[in-house]
Amino acid sequence: MKRIVVIGQNGQVTTYLQRVLSDYELVVAGRDTLDLSKPRELQVKLAELQPDIIINPAAYTAVDLAEEEVDAAYTINRDAVSEIARYCAKQNTPLIHFSTDYVFDGSADTPYLESDATGPTGVYGASKLAGEQAILSADAPAIILRTAWVYSNHGKNFYKTMLGLAESRNELSVVSDQVGAPTYARSIAEGCKQLVDIIIHQGGLLPEQRGIYHFTCAGQTSWAEFARSLFLENDITNVKVNPIPSSDYPTPAQRPAYSVLNGEKLADVFGIALPHWGTALAQCAAETKSQ
Repeated sequence: MKRIVVIGQNGQVTTYLQRVLSDYELVVAGRDTLDLSKPRELQVKLAELQPDIIINPAAYTAVDLAEEEVDAAYTINRDAVSEIARYCAKQNTPLIHFSTDYVFDGSADTPYLESDATGPTGVYGASKLAGEQAILSADAPAIILRTAWVYSNHGKNFYKTMLGLAESRNELSVVSDQVGAPTYARSIAEGCKQLVDIIIHQGGLLPEQRGIYHFTCAGQTSWAEFARSLFLENDITNVKVNPIPSSDYPTPAQRPAYSVLNGEKLADVFGIALPHWGTALAQCAAETKSQ
């Protein structure tokens, strides 16, 4: 049985990867096993685990705090990723690594292609871009999956925050001038399983398959419209959503105004397409109600 090592124990994507990858020997490596804040230890630790494939959804993701904790963000998002990539290059171990829409500046008005110019506006995005570059320069057999607006019934995310606020408030102000594709963590995990199945079936990652792919649900919406939709799907009818501009909700780190990613390359190369965000939201709400 092939051994899949997933880095990071408590993330939203890892929660669902544990459910969908049950056909494989799955090792979920938390901080006690693989500490991304200590990059120099990682190659030795990975060698001990002997993975057939490595999946890395772990990252420093505190977007605002990263503006202060610059070193910590780069240590985890660049330096640790570089060590993982170097291990994969030496051992020819396929790597599936997650990145973000924050590598772009958000000034586009049509969905971003993988080949479009990057231009992160904050430390988080810049550190994630540096991680991408480290993987590419290591010449590792790797797939980099840029995703965005990840939510689920687990961890900290917009979906859970809105449901929590709805318990005590009947009116909410939500940003309406940021546009993206809400992406259910379960959809990410299911797409990732398809990638793993393909890689295992092929006996590895083909050279022409390496590189960057956009990996979000289809379609687009604003945060305010997403809030309205998630309330509707969860049968919450007593909460009014007031759309506001981003300028009314200032944050230390700038958010991309436009985060829609074009997923056609993933479909062309691997035949994988994530569902429309509305379809995925209905699945997530069904899970919420069943809990």
